[in-house]
Amino acid sequence: MAGPRPAPDDVPPLIATPDQRLRVFVSSTLEELAAERRAVRAAISRMRLTPVLFELGARPHPPRDLYRAYLAQSDVFVGIYGDRYGWVAPEMSISGLEDEFELSAGKPRLLYVRRSAPDRDPRLTDLITRIQAEGGASTTPFDDPEQLADLVADDLAVLLTERFAVPAAPPPGLSVGWLPTPSTPLVDRAAERSLLAGLLDDQGVRLVTVTGPGGTGKTRLALAVAEQLVAARDAVWWIDLAPLRDPREVPVTVAAALGVTAEGRRPLLDAVADRLAGLRALLVVDNAEQVLGAAPAAAALLARCPGTQLLVTSRSVLGLRGEYDVPLGPLAVPRPGEDRPDRVSAAPAVELFVARARRADPSFAVTGATAAAVGEVVRRLDGLPLAVELAAARVRTLPPAVLLRRLGRALDLRGADVDAPDRQRTLRDTIAWSHELLGESERALLARLSVCAGGCTLDTAEAVGADDDDLDVLETLSALVGHSLVTSSDAEGGEPRFRMLELVRAFAAERLRERGEEEATRERLAEHLSAVAREAGAALSGPDSRPWLARLEAEAADLEAALRWAVEHDRAELAVRLAAPLARWWWARGLLAAMAELAERTADLPSASSLPPDLAGQLLWARGATRVALGRTDEAEPLLRQLVADAQSRDDPWLLGHGLNGLAMTLPPGDDQLAPTLDAAVAALRRSGDTWSVAFAQLFRGAVAVLAGRPEEATTIHGEALELARALGDDHLAATVSDQLGLDALLSGDPAAARVHYAEAAVLHRQGRDLEGLAYCLDGLAGLALAEGDAARAARLSGAASAARAELGVVIWPPLRPLARQLCDAIAGALGPDEDRRQRAAGAAMGPWAALDEALPPPGG
Repeated sequence: MAGPRPAPDDVPPLIATPDQRLRVFVSSTLEELAAERRAVRAAISRMRLTPVLFELGARPHPPRDLYRAYLAQSDVFVGIYGDRYGWVAPEMSISGLEDEFELSAGKPRLLYVRRSAPDRDPRLTDLITRIQAEGGASTTPFDDPEQLADLVADDLAVLLTERFAVPAAPPPGLSVGWLPTPSTPLVDRAAERSLLAGLLDDQGVRLVTVTGPGGTGKTRLALAVAEQLVAARDAVWWIDLAPLRDPREVPVTVAAALGVTAEGRRPLLDAVADRLAGLRALLVVDNAEQVLGAAPAAAALLARCPGTQLLVTSRSVLGLRGEYDVPLGPLAVPRPGEDRPDRVSAAPAVELFVARARRADPSFAVTGATAAAVGEVVRRLDGLPLAVELAAARVRTLPPAVLLRRLGRALDLRGADVDAPDRQRTLRDTIAWSHELLGESERALLARLSVCAGGCTLDTAEAVGADDDDLDVLETLSALVGHSLVTSSDAEGGEPRFRMLELVRAFAAERLRERGEEEATRERLAEHLSAVAREAGAALSGPDSRPWLARLEAEAADLEAALRWAVEHDRAELAVRLAAPLARWWWARGLLAAMAELAERTADLPSASSLPPDLAGQLLWARGATRVALGRTDEAEPLLRQLVADAQSRDDPWLLGHGLNGLAMTLPPGDDQLAPTLDAAVAALRRSGDTWSVAFAQLFRGAVAVLAGRPEEATTIHGEALELARALGDDHLAATVSDQLGLDALLSGDPAAARVHYAEAAVLHRQGRDLEGLAYCLDGLAGLALAEGDAARAARLSGAASAARAELGVVIWPPLRPLARQLCDAIAGALGPDEDRRQRAAGAAMGPWAALDEALPPPGG
C-alpha cells in the first residue's frame, strides 16, 4: 500500500494538462515499456483523445505531485504492465506504478499485461494478482506494441460508446428502482421491522443482513422494510441472487438490476459505482447465501458509494466489517395445552395459519373444536412460517385434527402455489438448499447432532460430533450457526446451548441414517450422558444444584432416549449408570412408573448378570423402591431384603439406608418393627453423609409418628427435614416436607398453621409442576376443608388428588394410607355415598391444578 495520501487541504495545486479534450492517462514504467508507451500514445491520438503520460523532467514539479495531478484531471486510466515494478521513492512504501493504480479508483480502467515476462518482479506479480481479485477488474494480455495499440483503440471505442449511454442520476426527490409486490401479508414482525428501519435510518450503517433458516420469512420482511423506506431514498433496487451459484455472476446480476451495461473490459462494478454515485440508495439483495464469495465485491462497492446501503437476506452472514446481523427466528406459538380459541388465535403463528388456510377455505376459523389441534400443529412446526403456510394450505382436505396426525411427514408437505420457488416447494427442498451449501465436515456434524432432541451444550456436541475423522467440532459448529441451521442461546449459568428446528433435525436424522452412523452416534451420546448423570447426581446434593437442575431439564428428552437405547441394546451397566445417579430427579419429574418399567427390563437383560456389585445393588434398590411406589409391596419385599443383606455384607451405608427405608414401607401399619427400621435407615444414611437421603427418610419416619398419634414428634422430625431440604436448595423435597408439616399441624388442631404450610408447598408445586407432591397437598387441603365444615369441597379436592395419582400410576405411601382412608370415610359420612361420588367425580374432572387454584388461589391470581 502507499504511504499516507494527501489530506484534502494538502492536495497539490492544479497543474493543467496541455489541452482540455477527454484525457486518457497511461501508467507504465518509463524505460522498459518505452515502445509500448509510444504505440499507445499514437493510438489515443488517432482517436482525437488526449494521451496523458508522465515524463521525468517534463515540468518543474516533484514527480509524485506531477503524476497525481495529471491523473486527477484524466477521464480514463490505462495501465500497462511488463516485468518491472517501478521505482519506490524514499517516502513511499509502494512504487509510483502501484500508487497510480490506487489513485485511479472511480475511473474507467483498461489494464494490459505483457504475456511474456520471464523476469517479472514478484511485487508486480502480487499487484497484478490483487488487481484481478479486487472488484472483478480484468486484465488483457498482449504480445507486442502493435497488438497493444489495436487493443487499446478497440477498448476505448467500446468504452466511450457504452460509457455515456448510462442514464443520468434522477432529479432530487424522484425515487427510482423496483420492488416486487408481495403476494401475502406480513404477519407480526413489528419488532424486527422497527429494528431494521432504525438501523437503515442511520447513514453510518452501510450493511444489514437478515439471517435465519430457510422459510422464516426473511424475504417478506426485507420487502416490507424496503417499502417503508422508499420515500426517504433517491433509489431502491431489488436484486434477487437465488438463481446464481457462481459468485462471479453477481456483478452482472447487480448491474442488470440497476440498468447498467458493460463498458468494454472495464469491471462492471466500476460502472455500478458510477450509477450509484451521489445517490442515497438502498439495494435489497435477496438470497445471498450461495454466493458468499462475492462479499468482497460488496465491500468494495460500499467503500466507493458513501450514500449506498445494502439490506441483504441470507442464511449466513457475509462476514464483512461493519455488517449488522439481524437474526430472524420462527413466529411465536401458543402455550402447550392452550385450547381457548381467543388465546390460540392471538399467537402470530396461528394468525399466519388462518390467513393461509382461508385462501383454501374462506370459511375457516379457529373454534373451540379446532383450537387445540391448530395450536399443536404450529407448535410441532416450530412456528416456521413456510411450514405453517404449507400445512395450512391443506385444511380444505385435512382438518386440523387430521393434519396433526400426519405431521410425521411434514418434510414432504408440498405447496399448491405453482409460482413458488423450487427451493420452497417442500420443506425438504428448503432445508436441502441450505444443506447443499455445507462442506463435508459441516454435513457430518449436522447429521450427528440430530440425535440430540433437546439441543446440546458444547461438551455434548464435542462428544457426539467427534469421530475418527479429525473434525474440529467448535469451528464446524460455529459454521452451522452461521448457516442458520443451528441456533445458539444462553442457558442458565451462561453456557450456550445449541438447537435445531425440529424440521431441520428430522432432515439431519435422515442424513445420519444414510451415512450409516446412527447407532455409533447414539452410543457416544449415551456414554457421554452417563458421565453427565454421574456429575449431576453428585451436584444435586450441594450448593451448585440449580444450574445442574436446569441442565438436566434441558437434557431430559435425551436422557430418557439414551436410557431406552441402552436397554434395547443390552447395555445393562450403561443403563444403570444413566438412571441411578438421578433417582431423585426422575422422582421429581413424576416418572416413577416409567423408571420402574425400565428397571425391570434392565434386570432381565443378559448383561445384567455381570453387573459390578455396586451397580447391581443400585438396580436392586430401583426395582424395590419403584415397586413400593406403584403399590406392589409384596413384590418389593424380597428384593429389599436381599438389598439390605448385600449392603450389610459390603458395608455400604447408602444402599443399606435406602434398603431399610424401602423395607419399612412393606411392613403393615402399626407393626412394632416399623419405627426401629426407619430409625436404622436414618442412622445409616447419616453415616453415608448424604443429607438429601437423610431428609427423604425422615419424611417416612415422621409419617409413622403421625400414624402413632404423636404429631408433635412428627413436627420435630419434619422440621429438621425441611431445614436440610432448604439448605440443599431442593424445592421438590422442600414442598413434599411442607405438605407433611401441614398434616402435622392439622392433626395437632392448628388449622391456621396447616394452611400456611400448604400455601408454601403450593408455590413450589406450581413452580415445579410436581403432580405427585400436589396430590398430597390436595389431600391435606381436603382435610382442612372438612375441618372447616365444607365437606363438598373436601370431596372435590380428594377426587382431584386421586385423579393425579391415577395419571402418574402411583399410590399413597404406605405409612399414610390409614390416614387417607380415614379422610375418605369422614367425607363420605358427611355427604352420603351418592353426593360423595358426585363431588369426587367433579374434582377429578376439574383436574388437580384447577382444584389447587380453587383451594389456594395463586398470589396475584
